[in-house]
Amino acid sequence: MPELPEVETIVRMLIPSVEGKRIEKAELRLGRMLLDMDPGNFSSALKGQGVSRILRRGKYIVIELADCSLVIHLGMTGQLTFSPADYVENAGFVRTVTGLEKPKGVHPVDKHTHLILWLENGERVLFRDPRTFGKIFLVPGRDWPRHPRLSILGEEPLELRVKSFLKKSFPAASARPIKALLLDQSFLAGVGNIYADEALFKSGIHPQSRVRDLREPEQVRLLEAVKEVLRKGIRNNGTSFSDYRKPDGTEGSNQERLQVYGRGGEPCRSCRTILKKSLVAQRGTVHCPTCQGKKAARRHS
Repeated sequence: MPELPEVETIVRMLIPSVEGKRIEKAELRLGRMLLDMDPGNFSSALKGQGVSRILRRGKYIVIELADCSLVIHLGMTGQLTFSPADYVENAGFVRTVTGLEKPKGVHPVDKHTHLILWLENGERVLFRDPRTFGKIFLVPGRDWPRHPRLSILGEEPLELRVKSFLKKSFPAASARPIKALLLDQSFLAGVGNIYADEALFKSGIHPQSRVRDLREPEQVRLLEAVKEVLRKGIRNNGTSFSDYRKPDGTEGSNQERLQVYGRGGEPCRSCRTILKKSLVAQRGTVHCPTCQGKKAARRHS
């Protein structure tokens, strides 16, 4: 699933191409992806709307229009690409070992393209989602922060003031594994499996350490690590392991710089210990038994 760095990259790249332009036509091709609205009314609600602002909240993309806001969640496999008017689509696809097809460059419209926003002069924004876990919904005016799916989100990690956050939001008495807390979107918005593993490695904390066992210096170190790995992901335009693509159809490069995620069974880049794979909070997890705390590793082995 695209996480904060991937969604932030998409937003930053869409802004110069889409902001200030008008939606000439909206074509919703899979009605069940639309929440809380009759699909038959969707196109008319967007037609003629100008794009005022594009921003990110957690893993959500918010497109503020003249009198409503279009909100998109990419789900597991969603791609949001921008097709210039003079762009010649590459109709080719790359078939992976699992049989899935990945487009090369800005994808052509195919059976997995579920939303097309036609802009001025023939430009388009295309939402493609092979597994259809993504969601689309409209919110009146600028009320999107109060929508139930967004109002429950926790603080934005990149805006985090660690000391004040610890005092008001860190659940010091929780018996949950610390990785489960990092994945909780009501705690920090936008952190997912990739960057949780990376932050835990960087801070030297075992993913199964109980939240209540972390001392304040460890909490500070972890939250600073979260911010650092997210900023690194943004600098590298996101992590492309599977379906994530930038709006121009190209891949990010952060996957080339990951320390632990996706590297189970390989040597740690720091100490050469073999990285261990496990399941924490029902999510595949990778950590270094040496770099991430021998005490924690023994306590939870």
